[in-house]
Amino acid sequence: MLMGDVITLKQQKLPVKVIIFKNESLAFVELEQKASGFLEFATDLQSPDFARIAEGSGLLGLTARTPDQVEPMIAQALKHDGPAVVEVFVARQEPRDASDDHSGASERFQSLHAQSRAQRRGDEVIDLARVNLLR
Repeated sequence: MLMGDVITLKQQKLPVKVIIFKNESLAFVELEQKASGFLEFATDLQSPDFARIAEGSGLLGLTARTPDQVEPMIAQALKHDGPAVVEVFVARQEPRDASDDHSGASERFQSLHAQSRAQRRGDEVIDLARVNLLR
């Protein structure tokens, strides 16, 4: 959240490992909007390369772009003596927590579907279903 945290990790030589889930969006806000039956609004991000920022700050910076790269990158970060940042690319529609209360989700999804069709954004509904239902 703050660049000062990265600087502190380096300055104090703290062996903290930071994992960043990168999905190019304000995902919690976007999923809450969709779960409430609304189309998302103002949730797009143009994120920087967090691994390169870490490297430029003197930390170990690693990037996992595919699922098979996640475990090796985290293992490498954990073996590293100092602070490390692991940037993990995730699907924008990845659910935030499997334990969430889904009561009424079907009705809200139908509302989202209707709004998406009205605004010719049906591809977003298909993407949401694909990522969350077809695992």
